[in-house]
Amino acid sequence: MITHADGTHRLLLTTPIEASRLDDSLALAAHQLQHTITKDHEVRLVVVGHQMHAARIDAHSPASRNDFRADYEALTYSYTEVPEAVRAGVRALMDHYHLVYAALDLLVDRDGCWWLVDLNPAGQHDWLQCELPRLTIAASLARTLAAGRTECAPAPAHSCGTPV
Repeated sequence: MITHADGTHRLLLTTPIEASRLDDSLALAAHQLQHTITKDHEVRLVVVGHQMHAARIDAHSPASRNDFRADYEALTYSYTEVPEAVRAGVRALMDHYHLVYAALDLLVDRDGCWWLVDLNPAGQHDWLQCELPRLTIAASLARTLAAGRTECAPAPAHSCGTPV
C-alpha cells in the first residue's frame, strides 16, 4: 500500500503488462514480475505451525480475476483440500524460513496445477474466518501462542493439518 502526502492510500494490485513495455526503466525500482497464469481459482493458505487452513477464492468480475483484492464483493469462498505434494512443499518452505505463521497465496490453473504467488509472514486471515468459520485459524494461533511456540520445529507426519 502506498500512502500519499495528503494521507490517502492506494493499494498496488496485480497489473497485466505486455512484454514490449518492459525496458531499462525497470532498474529504477523493485518489481515483481511473473508469467500470466490462467487461473481457475485462488487459494489463501494460512499456516499456523503444522496446521494448514485453506480457503478457495473464486473471482466473478474482470477486476477480481486479475487480483482478488480489487473487488471483494465479486468473490465467493469455499473450503478446499490441499494436495499432499503442495503441503510438503509448503512445510519445506516454512521450515526453510523458520516460520511458525504465514499466509500464502496460490493460483490453481485449469489443469489443476498449483502455483505459489507469494508468502506473507504477516498475512491477513480474519476475513476468511468470517466467510468460513470452520477454518479455526484464530484458535490455532491461540493454541500456538499459549504453548509458547516461537520456532517451527518439525512435527510427526501424522499430525500435519490436524488440531494439536
